[in-house]
Amino acid sequence: MNIPNELFKYRDFGKYTILSLLNSALWIPKPAQLNDPFDAQLKISNTDVSFEQFKSAFAYFQEWCLKEGVAETSGEALESLFENNKPNEYLKEKVKLFCDFWDSESEKFGILSLSADPQSTTMWSHYAENHTGICIGYDPIKLSPKSPNGAKDWLRKVNYQQEQEIIRNAYLLFAKSGMGYSHKSTIGLLFQMLSTKSLDWAYEKEWRYLCPDIGGNIYKMEIDAISSVTFGLRTSPETKTAVSHLLRYHKKKTQFFQAVRCQNTVGLERIGLDQKSKYWRQSYD
Repeated sequence: MNIPNELFKYRDFGKYTILSLLNSALWIPKPAQLNDPFDAQLKISNTDVSFEQFKSAFAYFQEWCLKEGVAETSGEALESLFENNKPNEYLKEKVKLFCDFWDSESEKFGILSLSADPQSTTMWSHYAENHTGICIGYDPIKLSPKSPNGAKDWLRKVNYQQEQEIIRNAYLLFAKSGMGYSHKSTIGLLFQMLSTKSLDWAYEKEWRYLCPDIGGNIYKMEIDAISSVTFGLRTSPETKTAVSHLLRYHKKKTQFFQAVRCQNTVGLERIGLDQKSKYWRQSYD
Protein backbone atom coordinates (compact mmCIF):
# COMPACT_ATOMS: atom_id res chain seq x y z
CA MET A 1 0.00 0.00 0.00
CA ASN A 2 1.41 3.36 -1.06
CA ILE A 3 0.79 5.83 1.75
CA PRO A 4 0.36 9.49 0.67
CA ASN A 5 3.00 11.96 1.80
CA GLU A 6 0.30 14.15 3.34
CA LEU A 7 -3.28 13.67 4.54
CA PHE A 8 -5.74 16.40 5.45
CA LYS A 9 -8.35 17.32 8.04
CA TYR A 10 -10.93 20.02 7.30
CA ARG A 11 -11.88 22.05 10.38
CA ASP A 12 -13.93 25.04 11.38
CA PHE A 13 -11.95 27.49 13.49
CA GLY A 14 -13.89 26.97 16.70
CA LYS A 15 -13.02 26.05 20.28
CA TYR A 16 -12.07 22.45 19.57
CA THR A 17 -9.77 23.32 16.68
CA ILE A 18 -8.02 25.91 18.83
CA LEU A 19 -7.58 23.38 21.66
CA SER A 20 -6.35 20.77 19.20
CA LEU A 21 -3.63 23.09 17.90
CA LEU A 22 -2.77 24.46 21.34
CA ASN A 23 -2.44 21.04 22.96
CA SER A 24 -1.20 19.19 19.82
CA ALA A 25 -3.95 16.63 20.29
CA LEU A 26 -6.75 15.02 18.27
CA TRP A 27 -10.13 13.62 19.27
CA ILE A 28 -10.52 10.03 18.02
CA PRO A 29 -14.19 8.98 18.05
CA LYS A 30 -15.65 5.51 18.40
CA PRO A 31 -17.74 4.19 15.47
CA ALA A 32 -20.96 5.16 17.28
CA GLN A 33 -19.71 8.77 17.55
CA LEU A 34 -19.26 9.31 13.80
CA ASN A 35 -21.68 11.67 12.08
CA ASP A 36 -22.99 9.05 9.61
CA PRO A 37 -25.13 6.40 11.39
CA PHE A 38 -24.19 3.86 8.69
CA ASP A 39 -20.44 4.50 8.85
CA ALA A 40 -18.41 1.76 10.61
CA GLN A 41 -21.32 0.94 12.90
CA LEU A 42 -21.58 -2.79 12.44
CA LYS A 43 -25.21 -3.38 13.31
CA ILE A 44 -25.27 -6.80 11.73
CA SER A 45 -28.44 -8.69 10.90
CA ASN A 46 -29.04 -12.32 11.95
CA THR A 47 -31.48 -13.06 9.13
CA ASP A 48 -31.24 -16.71 8.02
CA VAL A 49 -29.26 -17.54 4.88
CA SER A 50 -29.25 -20.62 2.66
CA PHE A 51 -26.51 -23.22 2.60
CA GLU A 52 -25.35 -22.04 -0.84
CA GLN A 53 -25.07 -18.44 0.37
CA PHE A 54 -23.07 -19.55 3.40
CA LYS A 55 -20.79 -21.75 1.31
CA SER A 56 -20.18 -18.94 -1.16
CA ALA A 57 -19.19 -16.60 1.70
CA PHE A 58 -16.85 -19.25 3.15
CA ALA A 59 -15.04 -19.36 -0.20
CA TYR A 60 -13.78 -15.84 0.63
CA PHE A 61 -11.96 -17.29 3.66
CA GLN A 62 -10.49 -20.11 1.56
CA GLU A 63 -9.08 -17.54 -0.87
CA TRP A 64 -7.63 -15.63 2.10
CA CYS A 65 -5.89 -18.83 3.27
CA LEU A 66 -4.27 -19.30 -0.13
CA LYS A 67 -3.10 -15.69 -0.22
CA GLU A 68 -1.69 -15.83 3.33
CA GLY A 69 -0.13 -19.27 2.93
CA VAL A 70 -2.28 -20.65 5.74
CA ALA A 71 -3.43 -24.27 5.81
CA GLU A 72 -7.06 -24.02 4.81
CA THR A 73 -10.03 -26.02 5.97
CA SER A 74 -11.95 -27.71 3.17
CA GLY A 75 -15.41 -26.73 4.28
CA GLU A 76 -16.72 -30.27 3.77
CA ALA A 77 -18.59 -30.13 7.11
CA LEU A 78 -20.50 -26.95 6.26
CA GLU A 79 -23.59 -28.87 5.23
CA SER A 80 -23.90 -30.31 8.74
CA LEU A 81 -24.57 -26.76 10.02
CA PHE A 82 -27.88 -26.60 8.13
CA GLU A 83 -31.27 -28.27 8.48
CA ASN A 84 -33.86 -27.86 5.73
CA ASN A 85 -31.53 -25.31 4.11
CA LYS A 86 -31.59 -23.11 7.23
CA PRO A 87 -28.96 -22.61 9.98
CA ASN A 88 -29.32 -25.22 12.74
CA GLU A 89 -29.22 -24.43 16.46
CA TYR A 90 -25.49 -25.12 16.73
CA LEU A 91 -24.68 -22.60 13.99
CA LYS A 92 -27.08 -20.05 15.49
CA GLU A 93 -25.26 -20.28 18.83
CA LYS A 94 -21.87 -19.93 17.15
CA VAL A 95 -23.04 -16.87 15.22
CA LYS A 96 -24.42 -15.30 18.40
CA LEU A 97 -20.99 -15.64 20.05
CA PHE A 98 -19.40 -14.21 16.91
CA CYS A 99 -21.74 -11.20 17.02
CA ASP A 100 -20.92 -10.56 20.69
CA PHE A 101 -17.19 -10.66 19.92
CA TRP A 102 -17.61 -8.47 16.83
CA ASP A 103 -19.59 -5.84 18.75
CA SER A 104 -17.16 -5.70 21.67
CA GLU A 105 -14.10 -5.45 19.41
CA SER A 106 -15.52 -2.81 17.08
CA GLU A 107 -16.49 -0.54 19.99
CA LYS A 108 -12.89 -0.49 21.25
CA PHE A 109 -11.65 1.09 18.02
CA GLY A 110 -11.08 4.76 17.46
CA ILE A 111 -11.44 6.10 13.92
CA LEU A 112 -9.46 9.12 12.74
CA SER A 113 -10.73 10.22 9.33
CA LEU A 114 -8.52 12.16 6.93
CA SER A 115 -8.65 13.03 3.24
CA ALA A 116 -6.13 12.80 0.41
CA ASP A 117 -7.62 15.95 -1.17
CA PRO A 118 -7.13 19.46 0.27
CA GLN A 119 -9.03 21.09 -2.61
CA SER A 120 -12.51 19.58 -2.35
CA THR A 121 -15.14 22.31 -2.64
CA THR A 122 -17.72 19.99 -1.01
CA MET A 123 -15.58 19.26 2.04
CA TRP A 124 -14.65 22.92 2.43
CA SER A 125 -18.39 23.62 2.55
CA HIS A 126 -19.35 20.72 4.85
CA TYR A 127 -16.46 20.50 7.30
CA ALA A 128 -14.74 23.90 7.23
CA GLU A 129 -17.77 26.10 7.90
CA ASN A 130 -18.46 27.20 4.34
CA HIS A 131 -14.82 27.92 3.45
CA THR A 132 -14.19 30.08 6.56
CA GLY A 133 -12.14 27.42 8.35
CA ILE A 134 -8.84 25.69 7.71
CA CYS A 135 -7.50 22.43 6.27
CA ILE A 136 -4.65 20.93 8.30
CA GLY A 137 -2.12 18.73 6.53
CA TYR A 138 -0.47 15.88 8.45
CA ASP A 139 2.52 13.66 7.80
CA PRO A 140 0.93 10.18 8.05
CA ILE A 141 4.09 8.55 9.42
CA LYS A 142 4.67 11.16 12.14
CA LEU A 143 0.97 11.25 13.00
CA SER A 144 0.62 7.49 13.36
CA PRO A 145 -0.41 6.27 16.83
CA LYS A 146 2.05 3.81 18.30
CA SER A 147 1.74 0.44 16.60
CA PRO A 148 4.20 -2.38 15.81
CA ASN A 149 4.79 -1.26 12.22
CA GLY A 150 3.83 2.41 12.38
CA ALA A 151 1.23 3.73 9.92
CA LYS A 152 1.22 0.46 7.95
CA ASP A 153 -0.61 -1.32 10.76
CA TRP A 154 -3.55 0.97 11.33
CA LEU A 155 -3.85 3.30 8.34
CA ARG A 156 -6.39 2.14 5.77
CA LYS A 157 -7.56 3.61 2.46
CA VAL A 158 -11.35 3.63 2.52
CA ASN A 159 -13.00 1.30 0.04
CA TYR A 160 -16.21 2.65 -1.52
CA GLN A 161 -18.90 0.22 -2.65
CA GLN A 162 -22.51 0.18 -3.73
CA GLU A 163 -24.67 -0.05 -0.61
CA GLN A 164 -26.15 -3.41 -1.66
CA GLU A 165 -22.62 -4.85 -1.90
CA ILE A 166 -21.70 -4.09 1.73
CA ILE A 167 -22.48 -7.24 3.70
CA ARG A 168 -24.06 -6.82 7.12
CA ASN A 169 -25.42 -10.35 7.60
CA ALA A 170 -24.02 -12.16 10.65
CA TYR A 171 -23.99 -15.63 9.05
CA LEU A 172 -22.19 -14.43 5.93
CA LEU A 173 -19.62 -12.47 7.95
CA PHE A 174 -19.07 -15.50 10.20
CA ALA A 175 -18.41 -17.61 7.10
CA LYS A 176 -16.13 -14.99 5.51
CA SER A 177 -14.09 -14.76 8.73
CA GLY A 178 -13.45 -18.52 8.71
CA MET A 179 -15.89 -19.44 11.50
CA GLY A 180 -13.32 -18.83 14.22
CA TYR A 181 -10.61 -20.85 12.47
CA SER A 182 -8.24 -17.85 12.39
CA HIS A 183 -8.18 -14.84 14.73
CA LYS A 184 -6.06 -12.99 12.15
CA SER A 185 -8.68 -13.41 9.43
CA THR A 186 -11.47 -12.29 11.79
CA ILE A 187 -9.64 -9.10 12.79
CA GLY A 188 -8.66 -8.51 9.16
CA LEU A 189 -12.30 -8.70 8.12
CA LEU A 190 -13.23 -6.32 10.95
CA PHE A 191 -10.62 -3.83 9.68
CA GLN A 192 -12.03 -4.22 6.19
CA MET A 193 -15.58 -3.52 7.34
CA LEU A 194 -14.50 -0.50 9.39
CA SER A 195 -12.88 0.99 6.29
CA THR A 196 -15.73 0.38 3.83
CA LYS A 197 -18.26 3.09 2.98
CA SER A 198 -21.05 3.78 0.51
CA LEU A 199 -20.09 5.16 -2.91
CA ASP A 200 -22.03 8.30 -1.95
CA TRP A 201 -18.97 9.31 0.12
CA ALA A 202 -16.32 8.63 -2.53
CA TYR A 203 -15.68 12.35 -3.10
CA GLU A 204 -14.00 12.47 0.33
CA LYS A 205 -11.05 10.32 -0.84
CA GLU A 206 -10.77 9.17 2.74
CA TRP A 207 -8.00 7.42 4.59
CA ARG A 208 -8.53 6.43 8.20
CA TYR A 209 -6.55 5.27 11.16
CA LEU A 210 -8.24 2.35 12.92
CA CYS A 211 -6.83 2.62 16.41
CA PRO A 212 -7.51 -0.27 18.84
CA ASP A 213 -8.44 0.59 22.44
CA ILE A 214 -8.38 4.40 22.14
CA GLY A 215 -11.85 5.12 20.74
CA GLY A 216 -13.60 8.06 22.41
CA ASN A 217 -10.32 9.52 23.70
CA ILE A 218 -7.89 12.33 23.02
CA TYR A 219 -4.75 11.29 21.16
CA LYS A 220 -1.64 13.32 21.98
CA MET A 221 0.39 13.72 18.81
CA GLU A 222 3.80 15.14 18.01
CA ILE A 223 3.44 18.73 16.78
CA ASP A 224 5.84 17.87 13.93
CA ALA A 225 3.04 15.73 12.48
CA ILE A 226 1.44 18.97 11.21
CA SER A 227 2.96 19.61 7.80
CA SER A 228 0.77 22.41 6.39
CA VAL A 229 -2.27 24.60 6.90
CA THR A 230 -4.51 25.78 4.05
CA PHE A 231 -6.88 28.71 4.50
CA GLY A 232 -10.30 28.76 2.86
CA LEU A 233 -11.69 31.28 0.39
CA ARG A 234 -13.47 33.11 3.23
CA THR A 235 -11.02 32.56 6.09
CA SER A 236 -10.63 35.87 7.90
CA PRO A 237 -7.27 37.59 8.48
CA GLU A 238 -7.91 37.25 12.23
CA THR A 239 -8.21 33.46 11.93
CA LYS A 240 -5.05 33.25 9.83
CA THR A 241 -3.10 35.27 12.39
CA ALA A 242 -4.44 33.17 15.27
CA VAL A 243 -3.46 29.90 13.55
CA SER A 244 0.00 31.25 12.81
CA HIS A 245 0.46 32.30 16.45
CA LEU A 246 -0.75 28.95 17.78
CA LEU A 247 1.83 27.10 15.70
CA ARG A 248 4.52 29.65 16.54
CA TYR A 249 3.78 28.91 20.22
CA HIS A 250 5.09 25.39 19.55
CA LYS A 251 8.05 26.82 17.61
CA LYS A 252 6.67 24.94 14.63
CA LYS A 253 7.64 25.97 11.11
CA THR A 254 4.69 25.19 8.87
CA GLN A 255 3.85 25.64 5.21
CA PHE A 256 0.83 27.89 4.71
CA PHE A 257 -1.42 27.89 1.66
CA GLN A 258 -4.37 29.90 0.42
CA ALA A 259 -7.22 28.18 -1.40
CA VAL A 260 -8.08 30.15 -4.57
CA ARG A 261 -10.64 29.75 -7.33
CA CYS A 262 -9.51 27.94 -10.48
CA GLN A 263 -9.36 30.44 -13.31
CA ASN A 264 -11.04 28.34 -15.98
CA THR A 265 -13.16 25.80 -14.07
CA VAL A 266 -15.41 25.55 -11.02
CA GLY A 267 -12.91 24.30 -8.46
CA LEU A 268 -10.08 25.18 -6.12
CA GLU A 269 -6.31 25.39 -6.26
CA ARG A 270 -3.75 26.19 -3.57
CA ILE A 271 -1.05 28.83 -3.66
CA GLY A 272 1.80 29.09 -1.17
CA LEU A 273 1.84 32.00 1.29
CA ASP A 274 5.04 33.78 2.25
CA GLN A 275 5.23 36.49 4.92
CA LYS A 276 4.60 39.25 2.39
CA SER A 277 1.46 37.76 0.84
CA LYS A 278 -1.54 40.06 0.77
CA TYR A 279 -3.79 37.18 1.85
CA TRP A 280 -2.50 37.43 5.42
CA ARG A 281 -4.29 40.79 5.54
CA GLN A 282 -7.47 39.87 3.67
CA SER A 283 -9.74 37.00 2.72
CA TYR A 284 -9.53 35.68 -0.82
CA ASP A 285 -13.27 36.26 -1.38
